[in-house]
Amino acid sequence: MLEADIKGFFDNVDHKWLMKFLANDIKDKNFLRYVKRFLNAGIMEGTELKESDKGTPQGGLISPVLANAYLHYVLDLWFEKAVKPKLRGEAY
Repeated sequence: MLEADIKGFFDNVDHKWLMKFLANDIKDKNFLRYVKRFLNAGIMEGTELKESDKGTPQGGLISPVLANAYLHYVLDLWFEKAVKPKLRGEAY
């Protein structure tokens, strides 16, 4: 079991990798386009709109789902590349 608190996670999700991960499981190009628009919508700070090329809007309705999809792939890759080679036995 692994428990981690990833500080600043929602602010630093890489849009390019997230979209690659989603495209691996979702074939509907229209749906993927809407997700991309959601990610690129920008952030309001006071009355100023700031463009964003990374992160998911905190409080956004689909942000937790996008975070889970992203972490699914990232943690699997981390486990295969960094953890498994250091183990004495088998792990899945």
